[in-house]
Amino acid sequence: MSDVARADRLCSADTPLPTRAETVALADAVAVLSAKAGATPEGAKLALTAANLRARLWRADRAVADAHEAHELYAAAANAFGPTVEGCDAALRDALFAGEVAGDAAVTYRQLFIAERVLTARGAPEACLDRVRTVRAATGAFRPEGDRLALLEKDAAAAAASAKIAAPGVGAPAAPSGAAGAPTPSNVPTPAVAGPNVAGDRQSLVVSPPDSAVAKGPAKLTSIERFGTEEGARVVLYASAPIAFDVGVLGSDEKAGKDARIYLDMKNTTAKGVSKEVEVGGALKRIRLGVQKTGTRVVFDLKGPLYRRIFYLPDPFRIVVDLSTRAPQSEEKPAVAGSSGRDIRRVALDPGHGGNDTGATGPTGLKEKDVTLDIAHRLAPILARELKVETLLTRDTDAYVALDLRTARANAFHADLFVSIHCNASETGTARGVQTFYLDASRERDSTLDKIAARENSTQKSKQEPGSSDSAELSAILTNLNVGQMAARSRHFADLLHRSALASLTPRYPDIKDQGVKSAGFFVLVGADMPAVLFETSFISNPDDEGRLATADYRQKMADAVFNAIKAYKEGK
Repeated sequence: MSDVARADRLCSADTPLPTRAETVALADAVAVLSAKAGATPEGAKLALTAANLRARLWRADRAVADAHEAHELYAAAANAFGPTVEGCDAALRDALFAGEVAGDAAVTYRQLFIAERVLTARGAPEACLDRVRTVRAATGAFRPEGDRLALLEKDAAAAAASAKIAAPGVGAPAAPSGAAGAPTPSNVPTPAVAGPNVAGDRQSLVVSPPDSAVAKGPAKLTSIERFGTEEGARVVLYASAPIAFDVGVLGSDEKAGKDARIYLDMKNTTAKGVSKEVEVGGALKRIRLGVQKTGTRVVFDLKGPLYRRIFYLPDPFRIVVDLSTRAPQSEEKPAVAGSSGRDIRRVALDPGHGGNDTGATGPTGLKEKDVTLDIAHRLAPILARELKVETLLTRDTDAYVALDLRTARANAFHADLFVSIHCNASETGTARGVQTFYLDASRERDSTLDKIAARENSTQKSKQEPGSSDSAELSAILTNLNVGQMAARSRHFADLLHRSALASLTPRYPDIKDQGVKSAGFFVLVGADMPAVLFETSFISNPDDEGRLATADYRQKMADAVFNAIKAYKEGK
């Protein structure tokens, strides 16, 4: 029996599922066939089969990764089917599944409302629209009122406007050719969770704070950090308090001599003392500020069409604007022709801390920033020589680099993997061993892990204290950024790296402590558009671990461990 036939059979609730690993592998195999078939009726059917299987697996295991994969596949099927009855059915399934995952009929209503607008904009047949309206009517009791209805209508209008774009436009370029013919996801937004407001599509995603979190009084734009290259840019707007914001797009006007622009309206916000025009260069030409009756408008003058992702982070409140020439990576990059492995060509290495941010300090004065930079310097030439992989160091000297800009550099480099290198620390100094982290919105709260994340995040101008409530808010933001499928890849690479570290160290240091692979809310990993991990090499606060970290042998073994993990991941393991 073929993989497709097996998957079709397993979509039936009456058929027992095999092991989780086998079911995931089968769903992935059908998804790969869909990608190869491209945006064709056959590709759409395969995507729908894989989506149904992933949805059934979610119902069995309640794994967030399955929900995200099902959503991606339903969206791909709807887009590939186009304005047809089949496309309508895929969009309808996607909306209903979003409500099922959220366990909230209000989410079902929201997704059906947006789906109807998107399908209308695409020119779907009236019979199709009638089906969606009929189902939406059944959830009419959960229709929002007042401001929430106005916000929903705005989100639906934005999604419908994006669906109407027939040619590449600002922030919504055509999917690049050569991407294994993968169908482009639809404009139905990612299912929202209680918390942040979400609008847009996978090419243009906006996550803003919930109405309840916005400051009651006026706020102030305090500073702007920016990083730009020819491949993209990241801009971080710091504000004195949480603010509401809207995002819009303006096309270029050659006759008027105007560039393509994205604008961000920050409500009830002033910008006194901040430069009214900031040159950036590359894909993002400049940033301009203007005063409005309702607040401050920030305008981004673009060199050309760019994908965009705009979200916020709490404490300190900041709005992150990511712009890129690279489409969002909803699937793994296909292997090089003739190879069974993964196409890993570029790796970003992030030596933690630097400059006046020393990181943790050991009992005898060993500084985390020095250890991490030395390990990265040992690792980079090995990757270039042995794997022919290009490497980027987010810092190559003893210099301070903001956490947000480290991720920006990795994104602009179009890295295929991101490894942030750190040394762990504990309050008592007794903890020892290696630990590896990845970012996952579905993780449960852990006060110990929250403290580790708070320590690493504290270099980000943060007021955050260990155990603060930001962890739950960050989890909601990550869910809306749809990191589920990326989290699964990051977790896989984290497992490889952790096992590699133990294998590298155990022969020489048999008493090495295994602290495991965990997930936590590290800001440096937020917004990375490639699999990303944070590697805590050892506890520099422990006298024994510090003594080892001070030696060239131990550091080289750490570099070897990262190299072997990247090699294994590249080979498809």
